[in-house]
Amino acid sequence: MHFSEIKERKELKSVLESRRVRFINPAGEFDYTYFGDFYFVGDVMMLITKDKDYTIYHKPDQISNTLWSTIPVIFAGVDTRFKDDVGRDIFTGDVVTYQNYTSVVRYFGDSNVPGLAGDNCEILFKENGTMHKDGTAFTDISLTMFHEFNPNFIYWARTGFSYGGMSFEEVKKKAALSIKAPTFIGEAPKRKRNPKRVYHESIDEVLKADRVLAYFRDWDESEDENGELIYCIYADNLPVGYNGKTYEIKMPSDSDFYTDLQHAIQNFLLYAHRQPETVFVLCDFLGVLRIPESMHERVAMMFHDWYTYFIPNVILPSWVLWEVGGYEQIRKD
Repeated sequence: MHFSEIKERKELKSVLESRRVRFINPAGEFDYTYFGDFYFVGDVMMLITKDKDYTIYHKPDQISNTLWSTIPVIFAGVDTRFKDDVGRDIFTGDVVTYQNYTSVVRYFGDSNVPGLAGDNCEILFKENGTMHKDGTAFTDISLTMFHEFNPNFIYWARTGFSYGGMSFEEVKKKAALSIKAPTFIGEAPKRKRNPKRVYHESIDEVLKADRVLAYFRDWDESEDENGELIYCIYADNLPVGYNGKTYEIKMPSDSDFYTDLQHAIQNFLLYAHRQPETVFVLCDFLGVLRIPESMHERVAMMFHDWYTYFIPNVILPSWVLWEVGGYEQIRKD
C-alpha cells in the first residue's frame, strides 16, 4: 500500500459522510476513526495512523513502504447517526432498549436503518431519541480478539429473546459495565509508555550490546586480492574495534549529493520503521561528508519524518534533534 492508496482510502470519508468507526485500542480503551483509516486482515481491524501514541504498537504490514503505522485493534461498531433519549451517539455493538426490548444494535441485510437484533427477528429504529443506550456488548472480551476477531461474541446481548437466556434486565446490567470502556476477561491491557526520543553526544554511551550500529557507506565497491568487498565508510565516530551488529546505509549513485543523502536517509528510516523491536544508533557524518555549517539545518530536516512520525528505535546525533526540535518549536510559536 502506498500513499496514493492511502489517499484513495481517505476519500471514503466523504463517500460515507464522515461516519465514525469505533474501535478498541491496544490500551483497552474505546477510540474512533473513519472509513479509509483502516483495513482488515481476515477479521482483524488494522488501524492506519501516524499518531505517536500508537507508534509503539506498530506492526510491519502492508504499508511498510511508508512511515505510517499499522496497529491491530478490535472493531467495535459504526456510528448509526441515531441518538438516544439523552443525546448519546448510538453505534452498532451498543446495547439499547427500544419499544420495551433490549438487545445489541446492528444493521440487517441491505437495510440502511439499524435496529435491535432479536432471535430470528429485527426491530428497526424509526426516530431519534426514542431509544435508550444501556451500554455496549464489549463486556468480558478476550485479549485474543486483537489477533483473531469473532463477531459472534457480541450476540450475548440478544439472549433476552431466547428461551432460558438472560432477561432484558440482566442484559442491561451486563452492558452497563462497558458503557465507557470495554471490559476484559482476566487482566486488561495496559497502555505502553511512549519512549523518549534518544540522541547521543557520545556514541559509546548509547551503543549497547543489543543495538545496531548504522552508518553511511559508498555505493561503489570493488574486490580486493582476497575477493572481499572494499568500499568507503562514512562515519565520524565509528567505535574502534567494534564487532557488534551493523547496518550500512548505501549512498545512491546519482550526482546530486544532497538529494542522494535525503534518499538514503528516507530509506534508512523506512527500514528501521519496519523493525520496531530493533534499536539503531546512527554514527555522525558531518565531518567525513564535509557538510558545511550553513547546510546543517537542511541536512537535519531530512530527518524530519523521524520527529513527526515518532520513530523511537532510531538514535541520532544530538545536533539533528536540536535543529529539528528548534524548527518545530518556532513553527508552533
